[in-house]
Formats: sequence, structure tokens, C-alpha cells
Amino acid sequence: MKSKLVGLVLFWIGISYMFLASWFAIWWIAPIWRNTPAEQFSGTIWAFGGPVFTTIALSVPVGILLAVIGIFLHSKTSEDRDWPFLVFVIGGVFVSLSMLFPATLANYPVFFGIAGGLIYIFFFAALWYWGKNQRLLTGGARLAADLQLISYLFFLLTASLACSLLGNPYSGLLFPHRVIEQNALPYHYAMATKMAVYFVLGWFFSFLSQRMYFKVHEAK
Repeated sequence: MKSKLVGLVLFWIGISYMFLASWFAIWWIAPIWRNTPAEQFSGTIWAFGGPVFTTIALSVPVGILLAVIGIFLHSKTSEDRDWPFLVFVIGGVFVSLSMLFPATLANYPVFFGIAGGLIYIFFFAALWYWGKNQRLLTGGARLAADLQLISYLFFLLTASLACSLLGNPYSGLLFPHRVIEQNALPYHYAMATKMAVYFVLGWFFSFLSQRMYFKVHEAK
């Protein structure tokens, strides 16, 4: 009972930190960074790598880590194994620490190519097993699986746009001078907007899928 309460507290702390720092506060902080020359921030709490930046940079990985640890503890039963939980915690700590060293990775074009290929492979593998599993489902469980597939499609679309926006050899973040030379900023703005929309839809259908699965198991 105690672990369930601790888990619930951690869950809400993580959600609150992530929501307040990386979304709510950014409505006021982003305009300051956008409209003020970077050199004016030097030596202040607003500087790149400073307390404000670090608090925001860590909010998503740390918030997710706390929320998932919390929900694990809150939903844990005596039959659950501990190793998946420990693997997630260790991985989450490494991801959080990586946020403190944003400039440690260089540009590796080959990496984008390999990552893109792996994304496609894992997607089609998941799609294959989704199809095999779908034949065994009925009723609400089948609808939940359909909703889950829709979320997969939007996440794949987002990944594809991210590759175009970040790893495009003709423009993108890696070649900003070409974006300016080709007057391609509107195209990239449009891609970024689409990515945001696809992310929203992907998580929305993922939520609907999980809610439907829960209703199916609750009915049993």
C-alpha cells in the first residue's frame, strides 16, 4: 500500500515538472530568448546551459522518468518482475544526463541513414505482428488494436518528416545556408507544423487505444 502511494506521488511530481517547465513556463520564457541577443544572457540565469535552460532541458527526461517509475510502483503486483523496471530506470538516468551535454555529438550523416532504415524495419515488423495478432482479437480488443495501428502510422509520418527536416542532404538543420539560398524556410516551417499535428494525433490515438484496452479488461 505504501509503495502504491509513493508511486502515485512520484507520478504526479513527474507530470507536474514536465508540464510546468517544458510547456507552461515556456510560453513566457521562449519570447525572452527569441527577442533578446544571446550575448546579453552571458553570466545570467538565462544563459545557454544556465539554470533556466538546464531546468527546462531536464524537465522531459526527468519528468518521464519520475512518472513512469511512479506508475510502475502504483500498478505493481506481487507477481511482477523487477528487471524491466530497473532497465528503464537506468536507461532514463542516462538519457537525463545526456541532456546536460547537448554539444557532445557531431554530424554523422550515415547515422541518419541507418536510423531511417531501422525505423522502417521495426515499423514493418510491428505491422506484420499486428496483423497476425489482429486475427485473434474480437470486439473492443480489436478496436483497441485498430486505434493503436493508427497511432503507429502518425508516428511513422512524424519520423519521416523529422528525417527530412534534420537530415536532408539538400537543406535542413545540417545545411542552414542552403535553406536560405533556396528560400526554403516556408517549406521547413510547414514540415515542423505537420510534425506537431502528427505527434498530437499519434498520442491521441495511442491514448484511445489504451483506454479501450482498459475498458476491455475492466469488463472481464
